[in-house]
Amino acid sequence: MSQARILSASAAPCLRPGLALLTLLLVLILGAPVAVAADARSPLAESISPYLRLHADDPVRWRDWSPELFDEAQTTGRPLLISSGYYACHWCHVMQEESFKDAGIGERLNRDFIPVKIDRELHGALDHYLLEFLRATRGSAGWPLNVVVLPTGDALTGVVYAPRDDFAAFLDRISARLSAEREALTALAREGRLELIARMRAGEEPLSASRAARLPQALWTAMEREADLLGGGFGMQSKFPRAPALAALLQARDQGRAPGWADEFLAVTLDEMARAGLRDVIGGGFFRYSETPDWARPHFEIMLDDQAQLARLYLRAGRSFDRPDWIRVGRETLQFVLREMALDAPAAFASGLSALDGDGREGGVYLWTPQQVEAALAGHPEPALVKAYFGLESAPTFDHGHLPKWRGTVAELAGRFGLTETQAGAQLEQGRALLLEARGTRGRPRDDKQVTGLHGLLLSALAEVAEVAGEPAFAAAGTELAQRLCDLGRHPQDLSRLLDLSADVAGAAELADYAWLAQGLHDWARATGEEGVEKAVIPLLETAWETFADPHGWRAARDQPLPGMVSRRFHPGVHEPSPTTTLLALTRSYREQSETLNDRLAAFDLRPGREIEAEPIPHADLILLVASDD
Repeated sequence: MSQARILSASAAPCLRPGLALLTLLLVLILGAPVAVAADARSPLAESISPYLRLHADDPVRWRDWSPELFDEAQTTGRPLLISSGYYACHWCHVMQEESFKDAGIGERLNRDFIPVKIDRELHGALDHYLLEFLRATRGSAGWPLNVVVLPTGDALTGVVYAPRDDFAAFLDRISARLSAEREALTALAREGRLELIARMRAGEEPLSASRAARLPQALWTAMEREADLLGGGFGMQSKFPRAPALAALLQARDQGRAPGWADEFLAVTLDEMARAGLRDVIGGGFFRYSETPDWARPHFEIMLDDQAQLARLYLRAGRSFDRPDWIRVGRETLQFVLREMALDAPAAFASGLSALDGDGREGGVYLWTPQQVEAALAGHPEPALVKAYFGLESAPTFDHGHLPKWRGTVAELAGRFGLTETQAGAQLEQGRALLLEARGTRGRPRDDKQVTGLHGLLLSALAEVAEVAGEPAFAAAGTELAQRLCDLGRHPQDLSRLLDLSADVAGAAELADYAWLAQGLHDWARATGEEGVEKAVIPLLETAWETFADPHGWRAARDQPLPGMVSRRFHPGVHEPSPTTTLLALTRSYREQSETLNDRLAAFDLRPGREIEAEPIPHADLILLVASDD
């Protein structure tokens, strides 16, 4: 990524007319040198976050996030450089090796900034705001996310991954411009923030009834425009599963409201994601995304939220389309979670698995050299069959070996090897088990944080599998998890961001935690008939309304420390379900059992605004919810 791409306004193709101030902020980059004393020990060394502990020995003197840092920023005149990422992130590891372990970068950051490192899973609301700021001013964003925030709390500019020399030049430019034009650029940052808020408020102005009625068609048009009807998924470059959008399309299909192309698109997408590289076909988990549109070159981080959502999606689609193979994919995904992501504590699961293996190789857990394949299958009666099925016959396509993929049906291979389909299936399962056993000795660093909301998503998936495949392991895991989450639901005011720590240590739970936790308990109760579990849903919903709702909409967190972090009526759902739509739908289901919920919902303005009309896909579930009233 070139320096020109990082700093120029032309690098932000999604900027719209009326954002001139924000465009200027990309060009007029700044910073101010002030010396600081070295800390004896990094505060990150004792962090509850493996991602933050990873950075404890960087030459950068990282600080853990605290709103009180703005007092120091105002005293010293130094801006914050807030760097957000997560343990499983491949490019976060790359940027640490290239930049944050570099002495020159450390000197720049320690002298000219207050460097702050945050784990996006612990500070989801702050991370989301910084992402949205960068999308508005650059047109795209991602992780590692690095945003300069002035002592006033206004975000100024930022950059995602950049090579060492480009990042150094970025920091130098900030420092030089702040020294020369601090007051003018501080004023511009404030005006830019006010402009973003004004644009957001304008986008929330309710549509007329006739325009709102056309939102479903606007949604299908937008989806078809972005859909890859041949290769599956959305977009024609890097591809993410986009589970919320696929789930909404499947829901509409089951309700008889989907467009004519929906069946074929869902079938292609679910088939390709399962076989072409996005999925670990040996173990059963899904990688976070592919850098190519054919799903063939994934980055190897594995996240709990993806596993939960995709397992549920495949189970529902398998039942809807009468596709047992999709139900199998859903079951194997949950088996992967129970086997690979379970922690030592009961009903506790890691938030993610690193893209790197124990030796620091990206994808090293999942890739196979020909020699490793031969050794693993040494005792198998037909190793050539296993190699053919998993695409392990030709030369490896990754630096560290083959990525197994599905390369044909069992029926096709049975004929090729002179076996019955039953015999071939049994031998393939034997081969898969041998490969899984062999790779079990490889180091697999994992993020052992127990994020509350993600466990709610997982419970929803276990509720789904309870309806289609009554296996004892799933039933036991779901019952244990439901009980643990139900206990939390009885004391909703004390809910923490992490299941195993108090709010004083881990931070108070955010809006998404309440939404996904309530949804998981609701789904489990409906699937199993456990009334005691369902009784915990109403207190969670009532507390969410009391804690996060205000006259403008919903706050993403109890306390929003930056002035640009304001309430919104409807929060989008891109890679995870929208917390606001989740809460609104659940409130509708329980309003007759709670006067508080009934009053709150009656007073809430459910009319979609222009922002949803302009970008309907992140609000697909809301559009379907509102359209169901018609």
